[in-house]
Amino acid sequence: MRRTVVLIGLAAVFGLLAGVLLDVATFLVARYGPQAGHWSFRGNGALAVPFGLGPAILAGAWVALVLRYRGFRNWLQAGLATLFLGMGFLVLSVIVLFVTDLDLMLLIVGWMLVAPVIAGVVRAPDQQARMGPLAGHLGAGVAFAVTLVVAFFVSGVVLAPGS
Repeated sequence: MRRTVVLIGLAAVFGLLAGVLLDVATFLVARYGPQAGHWSFRGNGALAVPFGLGPAILAGAWVALVLRYRGFRNWLQAGLATLFLGMGFLVLSVIVLFVTDLDLMLLIVGWMLVAPVIAGVVRAPDQQARMGPLAGHLGAGVAFAVTLVVAFFVSGVVLAPGS
């Protein structure tokens, strides 16, 4: 029981940090973000940060939790790789948007939903021990997501994007 509480608490702390960092990144892009010609990330264009980077962060955290539960030794590295792949999808969608005016942001949302499912069905190496109860890992995933969203909105009151 103690390990479950610690896991959920750590997930909440990391969600809090991720939410604040997401708000800071959104603020910086809204104020100083790149712009050229007919496009800009300043102002409303900065919404690409929370709607693109936010799902990438959630995908990474959820994959890490799924693989940790299933007993994978490299769960943290796989979660970070998932985050970076989601960030790559964000960069790709920005490039495609710039070149063709086609919005691929749903690709990132799809990645947020599909990546944990893939992590749940990938074949585990033999003799992997589960790392705690399923309910604790589900609780940690919910705690991470909720604290990320709440921290993003609360820190947005203090450091509002575009202010």
